[in-house]
Amino acid sequence: LPIHFIRKNEIHRAATIFEDNLGSSERLLTSPIPLFYSRHTARFLSFWLLLLPFALWEPLGNSWNHVDMIPVTSVLSLFLFGIEELATQLEEPFTILPMQGFCDKIYNWCNEIVSFAPGDNGMPVYENKGTPSVGAGTLISGNVNGVNGSSRVEVA
Repeated sequence: LPIHFIRKNEIHRAATIFEDNLGSSERLLTSPIPLFYSRHTARFLSFWLLLLPFALWEPLGNSWNHVDMIPVTSVLSLFLFGIEELATQLEEPFTILPMQGFCDKIYNWCNEIVSFAPGDNGMPVYENKGTPSVGAGTLISGNVNGVNGSSRVEVA
């Protein structure tokens, strides 16, 4: 593609950043948390919540027949099992992230980069007539004195 070297460098820099991020994402995806860790956490949490009423017996002794222990234990169990489920989901972030939206954005950016035409960045584009002097040529398109368009102006 006939692309200006500055734009080519910007594309190369963006592709390098994209490649680095893709490598990081692949490392996340291929480094699973051991199944033992998840099972041990769930079993420990279940055992701890099973013994929680015994720990709450004395502090909730003022209620009628310790009836306050049921809602307190239920709410604590709901919160702690919710945090454990959230941690399980975060072990594999690609299952909860909107990956199709990310891919669509990257696709649109790539199409935008490919569709760039000379002069899109506001810089003048010169047609080289084979003269050895630097800067010689005819301006074919670009911004001339604040006016966009294709003007034929001789530049010496």
